[in-house]
Amino acid sequence: MYKRSIAFQLGLYVVTAVVIIISMIVFINYKHSKEIIMEKIEEGAIHQSSLIINEITRNVINSQEVTRNVANQTLYYHSHGDLQMFLHQVVETNPVLTGIHARLFESSDTLTYSTYWNKDGQLVDKTNFEFCSVFKYPELAELATQEKVGVWSDPFHCPMDSTTLMISYFLPVLDEFGESVGIVAGDINLKFLNRVIDDIQIGVNGFAFVASAQGYYLTHPRSEWVMKRNLFETSSQVFNGDRNRYRQILEDGETGSGFAYPELLNFEKSWFYFAPIPFTNWRVVIVIPTEELFDDLDIIFRKIVLVSVLGFVLILLVVILLFNKMFTPLRKIVRSIQRFSFGERGRRGKKNEIELLSDSLKELQVQYSTYMAEQNQVRKDKRKYEKDLKSAKEIQRTIIPQDYSFLETRREIDLYAVLHPAESIGGDLYDFFFIDERHLLFTMGDVSGKGIPAALFMAVANTIIKSKSTELSARNIVDVVNKALSKENSNQHFLTLFLGILNVETGILDYCNAAHNYPFLLRRHRELIQLEHTHGLPIGLYSNKTYKSHSIALSKGDVLFLYTDGVTDCKNPYGEMYGTERLSKFMAQTKEPEPKTMVEALMNELMDFKGETAQADDISLMALQFFGKYS
Repeated sequence: MYKRSIAFQLGLYVVTAVVIIISMIVFINYKHSKEIIMEKIEEGAIHQSSLIINEITRNVINSQEVTRNVANQTLYYHSHGDLQMFLHQVVETNPVLTGIHARLFESSDTLTYSTYWNKDGQLVDKTNFEFCSVFKYPELAELATQEKVGVWSDPFHCPMDSTTLMISYFLPVLDEFGESVGIVAGDINLKFLNRVIDDIQIGVNGFAFVASAQGYYLTHPRSEWVMKRNLFETSSQVFNGDRNRYRQILEDGETGSGFAYPELLNFEKSWFYFAPIPFTNWRVVIVIPTEELFDDLDIIFRKIVLVSVLGFVLILLVVILLFNKMFTPLRKIVRSIQRFSFGERGRRGKKNEIELLSDSLKELQVQYSTYMAEQNQVRKDKRKYEKDLKSAKEIQRTIIPQDYSFLETRREIDLYAVLHPAESIGGDLYDFFFIDERHLLFTMGDVSGKGIPAALFMAVANTIIKSKSTELSARNIVDVVNKALSKENSNQHFLTLFLGILNVETGILDYCNAAHNYPFLLRRHRELIQLEHTHGLPIGLYSNKTYKSHSIALSKGDVLFLYTDGVTDCKNPYGEMYGTERLSKFMAQTKEPEPKTMVEALMNELMDFKGETAQADDISLMALQFFGKYS
């Protein structure tokens, strides 16, 4: 497939898309048409069932009203001796009645009058005769008499004529006081149901029938099934649906529809519709073979499918020819590039122009891709380095204290510090925090080297100093920090450190200088001295080395100034260092000993001194002024 030309592939894709879209349209149209046909069929079934129901209901209501009139007039005609004649006339003028019977309860006897059609088609009058409806359903006659209401019987065959299926309507005969003095029964011959059903045409092979409340067939195309078979007892071969659901619908007197496989239609799948008949609890059922429902639609659908297949083949041919013509220039270009890439040998066994072009470009781009991969890796490494550098800078910024808000409540001192790294991040450090309510610990340090390794070592050192500062001895803290840093220092970094602990109430400063630059102490009467005491080697190298310390008392107004060697080693464009002498001169000439002012002034002087010269080392400054406890 992939070795075919683009024209062929595109043609096939286009036709496939057309096939899918048109197939979906045809399927949706077929399904929609089927739904519309089902709606029309159901409307037709409702109409036909309505015709049947209306005709049956009309006969039932008429018979019911005739029986009611007879019951209302029985005593009148009986009192005039004309009751038998009256019953004869009623049956004769109402063909739907098989017979009508009256039974009167006298004080000493029971009188019966009957007029009915016998099986020979003769109208017979009889008196003192136990008519079959009362004989068949004495309990219904008793119910109608006692409850004084009309009662319909179930369908039955008269014992005297087993060929006639009928139903009876019982009504009490009431005297002028409303008491039951007799019973009237009107018999209806159910043969009229067959006539009503036969008058309705149900498709070609469809049929309709009526079933009783108990499910027995009252009419059916197979007359031998009448009152012999039951709708609720069909085999699973005929109906395999939810029997309980449909039975409940029937018993609730609702309409419904579904599919079954009637024996009468050789178990062919058929659609059925049923509806209740008022006053009787009967149901009319209409059955239509499914083949008749959708036969025309299936014929049309098959024709559409055939025409669509022929159309698809034609479209495929046209599209392939058209695309072949359109892609001829591309084919020539591909052959030229292929010869340029692979020489005259080219590529054999392939027709896909895009694949051929892709192979040629891959051949041309091998070395270029290698070069670009290397460049991308360099850029990627650079971005990663810059990202790491930025993260390290942010981390260092969080480690070095920037918050001086505590000075608002600690009036005993004033303090300010800055760190200006030579690169994005540096190895200098400073810190200050209260060990307890009276003692301030402050540090200034310089890690060997610059950049990320120095910054990481600085971060570790700063963390250890904070965690180990649990006592008031500067040398003990430095000892503990040195042991901790030396324990796992595979890179042999080291740290010069000045650590002081100042009693902010008395001014007593206990400090330890581990090979760091000598701090300056500017007394309040302008005397400048350096704390020229070294108490040991830089920390982080030898875990067995111990350190000493010194103490000095600060007076009110004294300023202690700490710095790193980035200050004295700062060079100007001529290569001259700023040096200790210039720093001493700056300290001596300081007119404003306020820490922030001093630090910012020195930083500005250093920036002016170096000019455009690159900063060689990190610069850190800290000024601490002591005021003592306020009374």
